Amino acid sequence: MKLYSNPASRGRIIEWYVREIGKDSEVEVINMDMKEKREHKSDWFKKVNPFGKLPALEDGDLKLFESGAIMLYIAEKYGQFNSPAERARAQQWALFANSTMANSVFVEQFRERSMPDVFGTLDALLAATPYIDGPAFTVSDVLVGAYLLYIPAFLPQVDLSPYPHVQAYMKR
Repeated sequence: MKLYSNPASRGRIIEWYVREIGKDSEVEVINMDMKEKREHKSDWFKKVNPFGKLPALEDGDLKLFESGAIMLYIAEKYGQFNSPAERARAQQWALFANSTMANSVFVEQFRERSMPDVFGTLDALLAATPYIDGPAFTVSDVLVGAYLLYIPAFLPQVDLSPYPHVQAYMKR
């Protein structure tokens, strides 16, 4: 399995997840030059991801792009789901992280109106359980946690102090 990545891409999130489940020796990480050589825009790479974006994954004949889809595939491939319900919850959290949560904090025009509701609810959920989907760390924690960790890096002005359980979760 080949993961095409770059330190500036969301490929690092996938690398984190692969390490968490102990499969890093089974995934070849190929760091691509996005600046000088612009390898991600090459004709050969566009056969992996027609949009020429990172990350992307090749596993035999399968070619995938989008970090959430790649992580869900890896979780499935390595038996991280014990039931269709677990898989569905992980898909739910992937969509939540990439849409509901990301829009509520990273889109400035939505932040004042939607962030308190979204983060208030997330804070209440994390008050009741140590991880996103229950008592154990799962792919859902990487899917949501990565976006949470982007906040202080990219939006240091955003105050998370009203959400102490979210803050505690981010430190785990």
